[in-house]
Amino acid sequence: MTEDITMQRRATRTWTRPIARRRRCTRSAPARAPVPAARVRNQGFTLVELIVAFAIFALLLALGMPSFTTFIRNSEVRSTAESISNGLRTARSEATRRNGPVTFTLAGSGDPGWSMNAFNAIAGTLIQPPIQQYASAESGRSARVVTTPATAVAVTFDGLGRIISPSPIATPNLQRIDVTTAVGGEARTLRVYADDVHGVRMCDPDPALKALTPPDARAC
Repeated sequence: MTEDITMQRRATRTWTRPIARRRRCTRSAPARAPVPAARVRNQGFTLVELIVAFAIFALLLALGMPSFTTFIRNSEVRSTAESISNGLRTARSEATRRNGPVTFTLAGSGDPGWSMNAFNAIAGTLIQPPIQQYASAESGRSARVVTTPATAVAVTFDGLGRIISPSPIATPNLQRIDVTTAVGGEARTLRVYADDVHGVRMCDPDPALKALTPPDARAC
């Protein structure tokens, strides 16, 4: 009987070993990430696409540059005309405040720069330093002025805010200042009056505005 038990144990060991080996072999392998079916193409621009884009950009720039240049010149003209008009009004107000003569003087030679000084009526000279002054570079270097009369560069206001006539200085009084640009193009000219008829006024001398019905308020 002892021999039978021993034989059964051996048989059990013999059959259990392959089962254990089989179990070890049937363990599942770790899951792997799926491999893409095709590689994704790198994103970017081709040389032909870049050339076409630059050509379109150059065309748009060439079409828009004239309009942009005209806009810049018109802005310079308007800024300069407004500065001259404001300077004349300030000189008139300052003369009233001081109850004495104040002179508005352009820089001359077509330069739209100006200064404002109290005027010494006894000595016939401008009192320095200026009360206020303006440099043409503040609104653009291409703006130019044409005065009427041609030799006029200044106008003097008395203590009541009226223009002193005849002029107390060597040159005649300013009556009209046309502001334009030194660069050729389609920039619009603006006009500033400083006389007893118009007072101090900025307007547009374009005949088309004056011909409108009713006339445009901006027209001279």
